[in-house]
Amino acid sequence: MEKQWITLFPDTFLWIKKDEGIIYNPKKYQGFHFHINDKIEVVCSELLNPDNLYTTDFASGDEEVRKWIDSIMKICAGYLTSGTGKGPVSFKPILKILNDADYYVWEHQQGFGGNLMLNVHELTFYLNNTETGSDTWFRQAIFPLKNCSQLDRTSIISFIRYSKNPFLSNINLVGNIFLYPEYKKLIVEIAKLSVNFTIQITIQDFADHSRDIKGIQWPDHIRFNVLIDPSAIFACSRISLCNIEVSASVTVFVSSENEYNPFLDQFGEIPIYRDARVIPIFDGDNLDFFENNVFVGKEDLDEIILTKREIFMHQTLNTNDFGKLTILPNGSVYSNVNMEPLGTIENTVYSLVYKEITKGQSWFRIRDQAPCCDCVYQWLCPSPSNYELVIGKPDLCHIKP
Repeated sequence: MEKQWITLFPDTFLWIKKDEGIIYNPKKYQGFHFHINDKIEVVCSELLNPDNLYTTDFASGDEEVRKWIDSIMKICAGYLTSGTGKGPVSFKPILKILNDADYYVWEHQQGFGGNLMLNVHELTFYLNNTETGSDTWFRQAIFPLKNCSQLDRTSIISFIRYSKNPFLSNINLVGNIFLYPEYKKLIVEIAKLSVNFTIQITIQDFADHSRDIKGIQWPDHIRFNVLIDPSAIFACSRISLCNIEVSASVTVFVSSENEYNPFLDQFGEIPIYRDARVIPIFDGDNLDFFENNVFVGKEDLDEIILTKREIFMHQTLNTNDFGKLTILPNGSVYSNVNMEPLGTIENTVYSLVYKEITKGQSWFRIRDQAPCCDCVYQWLCPSPSNYELVIGKPDLCHIKP
């Protein structure tokens, strides 16, 4: 007797949680959410059974099952065949990790660990304090501190030198670099290491030192990121970033719509401000602002664009934190500043990275905890961010599993 089979393509993801399911095709960036009845549950269970090789036969006369299969065909997530023999062969997407924590432990025990250092992708050094900084915002995003000590220059250079690898893509220098002793020497020494670096500076400090900026021949692989607090809008009118002969970008920090709108109204026509990156800041009393502008809903996730590789990344590592180390002015080194330090700048970089890979809680912080582990959107949702840690909420969404 001839059968009809539905086969999902190897890149197609099928997730089911309780009475909900999602099929997502990362090649087309398309998917659909569905509710599961008894008959669709049987088909999904058969598809997810490894022995069936992502293929199952189905009752073609059932209207609901047929509509569900039509949805699969519409997004090119699978195909239909018929015959009397065995069904087609396919393989559901399964993550295969080559270098996990156990591998690095083994490598360490063998007395070599060069591959471990390839996991360092970005370093952030908090150089010094500035009156325009904040001692709380840095827990949510890169922003200078207001009250702190000063990081030693030789320690910075040494740490960078021992961190350098082909995947180290950027170094952040945070604070008022122009008040840092021998800052020109620091820049020259970092430039010799041939690594891209970004000076993270508030717009007030940038404006105060615009003459210094114009008077320096900056290396090609250096850029400024100018940080704008809504209370500093006045400083935007003091300078034209377009007239500064250095690569620059802008980040605006806001805690309400009422803070951002005046900035946009006044400077929105200036290209560099119009293209500014906007970062919300939680101040303890603006949860409504976050619920309206930061929390994700079903509509957001139904329209999300993710590759197969990006989904696998969500399942294994934190895309916000992985590969990043932050060094505060007191020398403490963090994989995430909201957690315990890994050690100090005097420790070997290797030992710090090894500790994070084998015992850390930041680089591999994924959505495997409740309520996310019970949600069908678990791996489509962005990795946990600092906002969850600061707000004290494990998820930032309107979806109830």
